[in-house]
Amino acid sequence: MMWKFLVKNQSIEIVEREILADHQIQYVQFKFTFDGDWKHFHKVVQFSQCDEVYSIALGVDGTSCYLPAELHAGAAKMAVFGYNMESDTTVRATTVPVTLNIRESGFEGDDPPIPPTPDLYTQLLKRIEDAEHGLDGKSAYEIAVEHGYVGTEEEWLASLHGKDGITPDMSEYPKTSEVTSIVETVIAPMAADAHTHDNKAALDSLTPELFTELYELQQFEDQTKESLHTLKESVDNFSNTAHTHENKAVLDKITQEMLDDMASIATVVGQAHTHHNLSTLNGITDSHVTRWNEAYTTAMDLTERVGVNEGVFERFKTEILYDMEGAKTSITEISTHLAAVEEALSGVETALADIVEVTA
Repeated sequence: MMWKFLVKNQSIEIVEREILADHQIQYVQFKFTFDGDWKHFHKVVQFSQCDEVYSIALGVDGTSCYLPAELHAGAAKMAVFGYNMESDTTVRATTVPVTLNIRESGFEGDDPPIPPTPDLYTQLLKRIEDAEHGLDGKSAYEIAVEHGYVGTEEEWLASLHGKDGITPDMSEYPKTSEVTSIVETVIAPMAADAHTHDNKAALDSLTPELFTELYELQQFEDQTKESLHTLKESVDNFSNTAHTHENKAVLDKITQEMLDDMASIATVVGQAHTHHNLSTLNGITDSHVTRWNEAYTTAMDLTERVGVNEGVFERFKTEILYDMEGAKTSITEISTHLAAVEEALSGVETALADIVEVTA
């Protein structure tokens, strides 16, 4: 089973993948293709889970490694870093880690002894030792090529004699200073950050699913706290306004329907008033109202007719006034004649008096 990755600049791109299960030993192989400057770096693949870190040295030409058997079900991180061993200054390249989701396998039974992943310092020493002794069935030339030697096997053999024909040419092999630099820049910081946990078993049992549940529980707890806080404020406000009633039993019988009825009654009462002529008002019948409506209609019609005949009425009024003026003149003349008659009669009365007196 193999996963394939492309390492370019500071990113790791997954080219091929399979399902990962725990309890595997030296089975899942990771194959890397390095691009650009990475080809010349001394490369290390680093796996991390919880607080545990497992580093696997690939060297300059190495391109594959096995998934550490110590990794268990859950999320694990994988990153790559490398050093330029030929630079006069320390040059370190790193990548953004990728997440590996390891699922729980169906394996049951006694676990066979799992060979622990050696620390990086041990791996580097082992590579130097293997290069010196030619282990794993590889020739010294093949080991030299793995560690960066460029040239044919004949050229490599010639280089073993050195320039003076006696001293071997070790320029193509890792120098002690280079190994020391790796130890100081890689191993020492890792050792400084290393620590242990008494509850390692409990920490190892934590999974992304469990973290999701814990996060949801935390959200529920936060919401519950907020609700309880709101409830407490309501209770406090209620407590501040709380009081008792001696007629509580009566008040408890009051319903919303009764309150609605009371509101309706209040509206009617608010509109209530009295009349001193109540008996007269009570005597008004529908017949009265009908006659009044008819009289009102007739009056309106009369007003309309008066408006239409207004000109005629004005002329009629003018003629009456003229006639009255003529009558006034006639009456004045009659008064004058009556005054003359009265004066004449006065003379007659005097004459009659004289006659009566003589007669007597």
